[in-house]
Amino acid sequence: MVRRLIEPWLALVVAMPGIALAAWTVGLLIGAVSGSHLLWRVDPVNLSEAAALRDQATVVQLIRQGEDPYLRRDVRADLLFNDRAELTPIEAAIAAGRSEIAEIILFSARTPPDAATWTRLRCLSDLEGDKDINVVLDRYRPESATLSCTGVTRPWK
Repeated sequence: MVRRLIEPWLALVVAMPGIALAAWTVGLLIGAVSGSHLLWRVDPVNLSEAAALRDQATVVQLIRQGEDPYLRRDVRADLLFNDRAELTPIEAAIAAGRSEIAEIILFSARTPPDAATWTRLRCLSDLEGDKDINVVLDRYRPESATLSCTGVTRPWK
């Protein structure tokens, strides 16, 4: 009599890990179809954040979708600095010290930087002491640009 009562419960206890795994898998599949995820939240990034995160593919994709590479955008706290900052994507690349991201942005942009923008970016690169970014920026130097860094300060802390 006791054996008959224990056997069904034993089968259920043995089957519980498989049932839990199946339920979890179904939850993941439903989340994938609906665009959410059970394990982590995915926040979309803007062009400046993608540059700060060194995400080359997202940088190219956003520029191809028509994003302006010279427009300032918010960079969330702890992505590049402890505090939130408002930077252009090229400024974010300069702050992160990533010359390849600066190259991708300048190469992919529909228009080259104007003289004033180029001068400000070049001065920021000088302030950071990044020779590699200077080389990249010098390739895109407008003819009318001069290197006068008077009054140029970092837009980040």
